[in-house]
Amino acid sequence: MTRAVRFLALAFPATRPKRVPAPTADVRFEPGVDFEPTHLIYHITVSNPGDATVREVVIRPHVVHGSFRIVDSPKSIPILQPGTFGTASFRVDLVGEPSEVELSGRVQYRVGESKASVQGIVPPMRLDLRPPLTRPVYVTPSALKERASRSFSIQETMPLPGDAQGLFKVLVSTLAAEGLEKVEEKTQRAEEEFTGQASFHGLDSQDNAYAVRIVASRKGASTLRLLVFVQAEESLFGFFWRSREALRRALGGPPHQP
Repeated sequence: MTRAVRFLALAFPATRPKRVPAPTADVRFEPGVDFEPTHLIYHITVSNPGDATVREVVIRPHVVHGSFRIVDSPKSIPILQPGTFGTASFRVDLVGEPSEVELSGRVQYRVGESKASVQGIVPPMRLDLRPPLTRPVYVTPSALKERASRSFSIQETMPLPGDAQGLFKVLVSTLAAEGLEKVEEKTQRAEEEFTGQASFHGLDSQDNAYAVRIVASRKGASTLRLLVFVQAEESLFGFFWRSREALRRALGGPPHQP
């Protein structure tokens, strides 16, 4: 008689190669912003304070919310040796009227000789760029000059659509209606040339100081130089926009076009 022999087959799951995590490094991200007359410059600095080399850094900024848009493409930093840093800057254009805005970004990079990429998030930067409301408050010309010397400022020179001498009074009355007190006004004529200067001052609800100075001149062509000064840096862009738009409307120009 033949004896039946049974074999017990044991099944083992197929093993998969373990995924090796991407090496890490002490990479840090620092955002910053500069204010230009018509736009912002958003900076993202990537620093490598650690011991490993960081390669193929790609920086992609984005607007989380707010009436702004980033017009530049992502930017790259080929290599960051230990103890070094690199900065990428991006133009941020206004779309509509200044508002609250939040800027952030993503950074992708490799560590050492690893082919795996590491992703990082840039800390969000929140700014309130809404134009401030001011009330007219008089100060002496010397006091205004002293305040301006300790303030943040932006200036822009633009062509005038007519004769500077004829438009100067229009410009002065326009700014006086924008919650600002006229501090001084001067004019000077010499043959075919003309220069008119006027300064204004106001305070917001927190008693932060704001000042505007205009210089309308005719030396062949007629131009307007607009300077604004603010005590709180975050108010600089919105206050300049408000002053510029008021003058533009008074001169019959179109509103801001994004």
